[in-house]
Amino acid sequence: MTMNENISDISKDIKHRAYMLYWNEQNTEYLTPNTILLSIFLLIGVPGNLAVIFVYQFRLSKKTNGRYFNVPLAWVDTVALLISGAYNLTQNTRHVIFPGFGVCKVLKYSSYVTISTSLYLLGVIAIQRYLKICRPFKRQMNLKWMRRSVMICVLVSVVLYIPLLLYYGPVEIKNPYFNVTGCQCSKLPGSQTKLKLLKIFQGFWFIVSCGDVFLITILYILIAKVIIKNARKMKHVEKKDRTDPKIQMIMQPSSGESELETATPNTEASGKHTKSNQQNGAFKISLMFMTISIVGFLAYLPAWTLIVLETNNPSFWKNLSSVSFHICLVLRRMYMVNHLCNPFIYGVFDTAFRVEVKKMFGKD
Repeated sequence: MTMNENISDISKDIKHRAYMLYWNEQNTEYLTPNTILLSIFLLIGVPGNLAVIFVYQFRLSKKTNGRYFNVPLAWVDTVALLISGAYNLTQNTRHVIFPGFGVCKVLKYSSYVTISTSLYLLGVIAIQRYLKICRPFKRQMNLKWMRRSVMICVLVSVVLYIPLLLYYGPVEIKNPYFNVTGCQCSKLPGSQTKLKLLKIFQGFWFIVSCGDVFLITILYILIAKVIIKNARKMKHVEKKDRTDPKIQMIMQPSSGESELETATPNTEASGKHTKSNQQNGAFKISLMFMTISIVGFLAYLPAWTLIVLETNNPSFWKNLSSVSFHICLVLRRMYMVNHLCNPFIYGVFDTAFRVEVKKMFGKD
């Protein structure tokens, strides 16, 4: 090979790389709005979930089983945010030069596993709250079973999505204008039989997820009925208590000190109020997790809808206008909201959590 041929090959290689980088830069610029949104999700979600882990693990009492799932759920949400964020940001910034065979498969698989684990955990939490509220005198989930249920959720997700490793990977994409070939992390091409099997797996994953959402919905409807029924009973009892002089004496503050501390209580009456406070606490925790599940469902719904559309129509994204593309892409990745919103929900429903977070920032 002559020197001129070597120079020509080097020149072609430089030109090829330049075209590839320019092509990738065009896509990166086009996807910048979504990249900014994903960055905001990560900046809000990761510190928020780490605060949840720190407060519930080290600052609050672990005696109550009601808060047990807060920490594992926060860990799963943190990992889900980091992996999904890494995958989606890489898709945005290295759209046609996606790095490595293993990186694509691992990020895609891990993203599905962590997202599903979070969803299944919400199902387990719904079962635990149902037992606590609707069947308080029956057998409850003890700490041992709570730990096991977390491991089962992780294990089911890990096993369930193994086929994903066979169907997704780096796929070549050609640009006829620059005459270059790039690489995307996407569904691998294959025979009709292979693609049909993928659709069967996707259908099964979808049915499992929908079944979990259906279970959560039914259980929280039953929980809501019990909460409403008990709220009406408690309202009736409070009206009765206001006319009872013994209860009024207990509730009346003495010498400027706090209520229920200085008066000598009637045992029966104080027992009623203690039980009432315990019920209120249990109901509040159930409402908190119910809100988390509703927000999660609303966050997942657009993504699931678009997954169905893109599975049945491979050219779905190519046929969209620029505005429609960006809107659909935001909706497609809206599931990440499920993994960042829990700290805010805890802040609304859990006074102890809110107080501890304020202390962390020096606002006693």
